[in-house]
Amino acid sequence: MLRVLAKALSRIFFRRISVSGTPYVGPHAIWASNHQSGIVDPAIMMALAPVPLRPISKHTLWAHPIMRPLLELTKSIPVRRTQDMMIEAQAYKQALERGVSEKEWRADANTEAFQAVSDAIVAGDRILIFPEGVSHDLPYLQKLKTGIARMALQAMTHSRNENFTVVLQPVAIDYFEKDEYRSDIAVHFCEPIAVTSSETPVEDLMDALQHSILEALAQFSTWDEKRNWLFLFEIAYGRPPQSAREFRVFVDTYRPEFDKDPVFLARVQTMRRMLLAMNISPAQIIWGEAHEKKRSFFKLITTQGLFYFLIAGPIEYLSFFVWFIPQRIAGFLADISTSDRDVLATMKIAHGVYVFAIWIALGSLSAKAILLLIWPELNEALAFIIGLASGPLILFMGLWSTERHDHFPGYWRLAKLRLLFPRGWREVIDEWRGMSEAVVSKIDVVNQRHIENERQIRARYGRATSVSQQLV
Repeated sequence: MLRVLAKALSRIFFRRISVSGTPYVGPHAIWASNHQSGIVDPAIMMALAPVPLRPISKHTLWAHPIMRPLLELTKSIPVRRTQDMMIEAQAYKQALERGVSEKEWRADANTEAFQAVSDAIVAGDRILIFPEGVSHDLPYLQKLKTGIARMALQAMTHSRNENFTVVLQPVAIDYFEKDEYRSDIAVHFCEPIAVTSSETPVEDLMDALQHSILEALAQFSTWDEKRNWLFLFEIAYGRPPQSAREFRVFVDTYRPEFDKDPVFLARVQTMRRMLLAMNISPAQIIWGEAHEKKRSFFKLITTQGLFYFLIAGPIEYLSFFVWFIPQRIAGFLADISTSDRDVLATMKIAHGVYVFAIWIALGSLSAKAILLLIWPELNEALAFIIGLASGPLILFMGLWSTERHDHFPGYWRLAKLRLLFPRGWREVIDEWRGMSEAVVSKIDVVNQRHIENERQIRARYGRATSVSQQLV
């Protein structure tokens, strides 16, 4: 039931979820992921993992009346983080006065948690942990805490099976636009890491885990830098990245060439922000230009716009009403329930679960009343069932409509600029075309360089093979 709920929430919160890699589906495993978004990360993992997972959660969440039932349903294991222990100043101070070091205090406080994790792994469970230790708002991987390695090694020592193996399954979650509702997300299941000996050094396991997740993620210093590169990718290919690895390879391949021209990167950022203000993506401009070559401007507006204005648009605005009000209520309740930024996103989801349920119930009763007013002979129970189904149906119809006809609304916004402010439209299009041509040109330079290098390597290999044959 929880996995179904997690999948439904993921489907609502994200427009496109791409999954790559082959995960380990066996028992005795610890799943480890980067952690950029509070409760959303566990929901994503529980929705996309092909096996049931037991998450590890910070113990402070168990004191919250909304979160506790959800944690118990997922069989979550509470753990004390260092930053939480520091808040418990009195207990920490008394421990120091007794001569207990910080490391010993941390280990002592988590003895039960480590034991519970160890028992669960030996029993065959798959544990979900976020080894960065805290959710954060940075577009790069934080230093991983060693608890995950120590848990795996402790489980190894507790098993009586000589051939017992614990598997670490690294996962990379890449948010293409973290703060945007209905953005894209890419999840990559990295190569599993097998722990076959309890004598394995903790440092070796942590290095392997960190390297595995980093291999799947492109690293950036700021979110603006990441957004610029996503913008470049969309200009180059006319679509968003389909996986975290595809995006990382693109960045690693072309970053040296683009870094040579900081002025051009500044132009890219300006154009990206301009299109963002107009709510238009590069893919929508590319779509519009491609279709304009086949049809006239006004014919395109008429043919494509007819369906959008009469059907898709009204459904989208209706679905916006369905989710917008409860979303704002859930956000308000979250804001007044905590001042901790680390907990805020979690509280928004937690409050959203019951706020949406209440909103759907009220909507169902309202729809029932309207139906009975229009059709008094209708059975009350049937009217309520129809009303109950109407809210989710409108919401998912709106999501479907947005995904299937995502390009025309952006093109229509650009078309209005063309109709009302032709000079401004011409300036935007001229700058866009010049920039897109420059992007393609830079990419072609790098590709040509790679082709030439490969040709030289093959030539050298051919000469070496020829010499070796003569020697023989």
